[in-house]
Amino acid sequence: MFKVIIADDEPSIKRSLKAIIERENPQFQVTAFAENGREALERVREFAPDLVFTDIRMPDMDGLMLIREIRRCGIPAEVVIITGYSDFGYAREAIRLGVFEYLLKPIDIDEVIQILKKAEKKLRDIRQEQLERSEWIAFCKKEAETMAKHLWVLNETALWSQMKQIRDRLQQYKPNFARIREMYTDLMFLLQTELETLTGNRIMLPELPEMKWNAPENTIEKQVQTIIRGVMEKIRHLRNWGSQRNMAEAIKQIENHFSDESYSLKDAAEFAGMSPTYFSKSFKEEVGMSYTRYVTKLRMQKAIELLSDPNNKVYEVAHAVGYSDYAHFAKVFKKYFQFSPTDYRHSLERSS
Repeated sequence: MFKVIIADDEPSIKRSLKAIIERENPQFQVTAFAENGREALERVREFAPDLVFTDIRMPDMDGLMLIREIRRCGIPAEVVIITGYSDFGYAREAIRLGVFEYLLKPIDIDEVIQILKKAEKKLRDIRQEQLERSEWIAFCKKEAETMAKHLWVLNETALWSQMKQIRDRLQQYKPNFARIREMYTDLMFLLQTELETLTGNRIMLPELPEMKWNAPENTIEKQVQTIIRGVMEKIRHLRNWGSQRNMAEAIKQIENHFSDESYSLKDAAEFAGMSPTYFSKSFKEEVGMSYTRYVTKLRMQKAIELLSDPNNKVYEVAHAVGYSDYAHFAKVFKKYFQFSPTDYRHSLERSS
């Protein structure tokens, strides 16, 4: 149901127009009348109508002034002006102000029917857009929260996977270029809010740049990706103050868990507050070798220590340093030391 207000100082116009509207299109209901522009503005503010029919010539405040006030107040009502042929100069000004349609006196029923049909389509489209926008905002709020977390730990894999899902969702609305920009702007605004919470206002997202209306559709998406990459760089610099400390703590954590076969690079990266990719790169720069090679080194050093005690069986040593499969342990051991665990144990026995 769509609400209508009729503003006209002629009672017969109001009565006949109300009768035509409610008889010919039950989707519209006249909720209020007004004698002049000032009263009409009060009714518009009170009832928030979808459609306003207003005469151009009225006492106290004319139709043009009413339209200006409606626009100034940001009231999203469609306006139809009622005019005579002698008022056509006024009508042109009203059209410049963005009126929806104009209706000539004397009122023709068929003209009213066509205006209502056209208005119903536009108003339904507006409501659908509003519904879709509400859905999109709710979706973006949830996604922005997750995105901010991925950004903060520099989890690029998860982040780009999420961006693809967002793009796929956006395309379901079949948006035009302007709408795509608006929808990504919503996402960036909500992401900024989440980042402010995480970083204490230390990360600010730049606005999406203005682009030509006929630019390729993926232009906006590329701009968003550029902004996100820039944010990741800022976060890397922002968190560098503690990167060495984080890495040192992570190395201690690895040294305490290297014998746990289930402990992985991902666990160490999460402990350090970094993405696995970024942690792997930083770890190699800090330690001088890869994570896998470092863990192998720790395990082999511990294996040698345990094998030096004749009370420890070789297969027990394998389990103790993180290998549930003895054959795999023996293979790694031989590759590392150039002799097998059994050879090493035999050499100890011979020397004793």
